[in-house]
Amino acid sequence: MKPWLYIGVLVLLLKPVHSIVPSVTFDHFELYLDTFNGVPHLELDKYDSACSNLLISSWPHLTSTSNSSSEHLISMLYSKGFTQLNRTHLVIVDSDDCCIRMLNREHRDLRTIAGTCDSRGYADGIVGVGKLLRPSDIVQDIRNPGFMLITDAGNNALRSVNLETGELSTVIDTGFNEPHGMHWNRKDLLVANKGFYISVVIWQSNGTVINKIVAGTATAGNTLGYFYAAEFIYPQELVKLQEDLFLVADSGNYQLKLLNLHTGVVGPVCFRNETTCTRSSNFRGNPISLLNLDDVIYIGCNHDIYRLYGSDLPCPYKNITVHLTLGEKTANVMLEGGHVFMGFTEGVHRVRKKYDLKMCTYYVNVIHHEEFSCPHKDITVYMPQGQNTAAVQLFDGTTKQFQKGTYRLSREYNSETCIYHVRVREIPQANNRRLVFHIHYNFSCDFLEYDTDVRNMLHRIMYLDQEKLQLLCGDRCQISNKIQPTYTCKERKYLSLFWVTEEFSSDEITRQVKEELSVRLIQSDTWDNSHIYFHPYLEFDVPAEKNSNGDAMLVDVAILCSDGKPQVHGANACEE
Repeated sequence: MKPWLYIGVLVLLLKPVHSIVPSVTFDHFELYLDTFNGVPHLELDKYDSACSNLLISSWPHLTSTSNSSSEHLISMLYSKGFTQLNRTHLVIVDSDDCCIRMLNREHRDLRTIAGTCDSRGYADGIVGVGKLLRPSDIVQDIRNPGFMLITDAGNNALRSVNLETGELSTVIDTGFNEPHGMHWNRKDLLVANKGFYISVVIWQSNGTVINKIVAGTATAGNTLGYFYAAEFIYPQELVKLQEDLFLVADSGNYQLKLLNLHTGVVGPVCFRNETTCTRSSNFRGNPISLLNLDDVIYIGCNHDIYRLYGSDLPCPYKNITVHLTLGEKTANVMLEGGHVFMGFTEGVHRVRKKYDLKMCTYYVNVIHHEEFSCPHKDITVYMPQGQNTAAVQLFDGTTKQFQKGTYRLSREYNSETCIYHVRVREIPQANNRRLVFHIHYNFSCDFLEYDTDVRNMLHRIMYLDQEKLQLLCGDRCQISNKIQPTYTCKERKYLSLFWVTEEFSSDEITRQVKEELSVRLIQSDTWDNSHIYFHPYLEFDVPAEKNSNGDAMLVDVAILCSDGKPQVHGANACEE
């Protein structure tokens, strides 16, 4: 793929760095606990019935602690990472002995479940056969909870262990440089690499697994800004603040950094009463581990645990809309935080929930049961010049020829009969003096309907391509500023993008310019390998469809549908 196609990064280049670097400031910063040793990992202790203790690994102990009391669960065990399977069992990474152990807290029973203790190496297999080298962190595989994932730092690999059989296997061993802390982002796994960058492991639909750099240059430094230019020194752990927003423990720089996956930018984290947050505040020791506990951030350092709270982040809660079940007068609604509230009646309900130190408000809209609604809209098509019929692609996938007129059609949908109309018209001559550039993708439009981020990214892509098309036009045409770039989606899976020119003075000039631009498009290689790229890090790009001549971007005489959207002269795309 050509460099300019990485739209998620290039769009941001249009703005100065200082204007797009996000930041977060915490009002409260305090020492929570002296630990005397480093804290590679910490979690809320599930075994503690009062839910007030932290479970921390701090050499040579695994300790359940609060700021008033502590209990050592295990000693003489150098554990970097661990995870709690449930209240009584936790899985521990024994980093020095290069194996994985499980602790039963009720019986204080410690046993090896993966790897070969006291034997370093790189091998798959059952307990006593499989080998690790300086394993670091461990998380449960959300795709298969019967498996754990391990960052094998010494082997630069992501390993997997079957909890039932103890079988150790390799997920992927490329793209890492001393992988340490991990955190899930939806179904992808973010990994902090001590080799100066953050990577992401993606399980693709075809069964392959890839690992690619998200942020960082793989060179030590302390630079904020776009992912491709940001620099870290020994990043060790990540923790989620909000959707697509993570904190990174940039240990070697004695700082925290803000990783914004939506904008593709690394920003500063401040907590020492800075008037403006342009550079991260420094810790006295290296931040090593992170925990977000009800929007209070715990930071494990060389000899201490600190707490941050009172951030300036906006409320993350979104409004909720639910439909009453047919025959019911109330609805049960799962609110933010996972709590189910029973008995919402029809109407709009105001809900308040605390976030950090702020009280946030969002709304639950309960609406009555909707009767069956046909998803098929009416279709309007225009007959090509010189022809008395038009080809119409119907919703069942077939294409038929229709003469001028209006036709009533039906199609079964969910055991109901849908009625829609096909209107065949002559081309409106008044709209015949514009050109339209268009490009097409085989892409599920469900993403556009349900994902605001995807829609926003698509609009950025279209405005960037508008600049390229204006360069192509030169002084022969002007891309319209009144008719904005737009898209349509046929059958929810065929995405078409459109850019319209200003009007020409005559039909003849319109046709002449069209022929000139068609030649320029053929001679240009700008769209030869055109993709749309929807996310700063996901392998989520879609190649453009090409015509029989191998062209992706096309130009034709335009028509305007009744809704104002442009279409290709004679295309079967207008819906009413």
